[in-house]
Amino acid sequence: MENVVLEFTKEIKLLGVIIDEKLLFRSHVRYVTDKAMRIFQRLCLYVRPTWGAHPANVNIIYHGVIEPIVTYAAGIWGHAAKKRCNRKTLESVQRGFALKAIKGFRTVSTIAALALAQFTPLDLKIWEVANVERTRLLGTTDLLPTDITLEKPTPVHKLLHPASRVTIPLHFADNQEKANDFVRPDTVAIYTDGSKQDTGEVGAAFVCCNPEATVPVTRKKFKLHSSCSVYQAELLAISRACEWAITHQYSHTVIYSDSLSSIKAIQNRSNTHPIVSRIHNDLHHANNPINIVWVRSHVGIVGNEAADAAAGEACRLHKAPDYHKFPLSYAKALYKKNSLLTWEKRYMSAEQGSHTRKLLPHLNNIRDLFSRTERSFHLSQVLTGHGYVKSYLMRFHITDNSYCPCDGNSEQTFEHLFNNCPIFGRARYDHEQVC
Repeated sequence: MENVVLEFTKEIKLLGVIIDEKLLFRSHVRYVTDKAMRIFQRLCLYVRPTWGAHPANVNIIYHGVIEPIVTYAAGIWGHAAKKRCNRKTLESVQRGFALKAIKGFRTVSTIAALALAQFTPLDLKIWEVANVERTRLLGTTDLLPTDITLEKPTPVHKLLHPASRVTIPLHFADNQEKANDFVRPDTVAIYTDGSKQDTGEVGAAFVCCNPEATVPVTRKKFKLHSSCSVYQAELLAISRACEWAITHQYSHTVIYSDSLSSIKAIQNRSNTHPIVSRIHNDLHHANNPINIVWVRSHVGIVGNEAADAAAGEACRLHKAPDYHKFPLSYAKALYKKNSLLTWEKRYMSAEQGSHTRKLLPHLNNIRDLFSRTERSFHLSQVLTGHGYVKSYLMRFHITDNSYCPCDGNSEQTFEHLFNNCPIFGRARYDHEQVC
């Protein structure tokens, strides 16, 4: 072109992603890991086993900075994380942060360090993020039937015009007396509720109390797919209540809901949730006023209790779902669960980390432990077996023998110090008495 020879390049950098000619993404993996390592080298100046930043701060830095850097655009290159060479590169970076988070010795195995730091292996995290992005783009997930699609936000151009959007005042009712304050002689009160059982069944319902009708109470129940959330069920109940009020042309309707999050979402005039935007359309086109009131749940408000019971019955309906769009949070939870299962298998089958696995056989044991106590330099020594005991120090020729001074014959290990060493007999006895 104008006497300039154009040559092909083997890789390009586009929006922070290095794309190579064979789409192997090895250069991109090296690029993000080098960026993470520069942060790690700075972190080393402020974190030492016995002083420096608290392990919780290292966790915040790792989850808030390192993971986003590494998993950026994983939907494009995430498949490359499965390759063994890339996985090893990612593990080497993650290992350093894990050791700083648990304040452990640098000889601790990667599998034990990641488990005690509760860092999901980066290759699994990248694959998890890639799957979520794929679900966001395609609207389906391989973990659910193809007819169960993603609940996508309403496009902005399909929302009501800003001049037509309805501002909804927020009313509160803490008891039956306050709930009755919103009712006039011609008012139709509709109580709504949503429910999700421990078995995963989801239902929504509303109870319509019309004082002028021959049948004073009307119950409508709706079944949702098990992938739906309680939030969706609460919104669906309010939406169907609005449709009911408009269809029957009530002169004045008050809809009661005990879901404050749903009412706050409806108050947001620019909310793009599909059910919320439908409610906005219904309120805009309603000929008669429809008010929405928040009521406190389980305080004896009769209509709310009836709606709660109806929503529970809706969960057990044997019918096709009235609503079957899953939220993205459900897909994230499924992929995270799969990552944890894969990580659990790795932890159980790894050759390294046997000492840690002997004390804490499963990952949930580690989560339970650190939900009750904090990580520390001393605790990490016990959990990893890498610490200031002579059996460990002799491996590196720091001591000339591994015998405990208590008798000169027993090997000094953590098990010996805790269970048998007479030097700590008094401390052991006091601890047993407390227990």
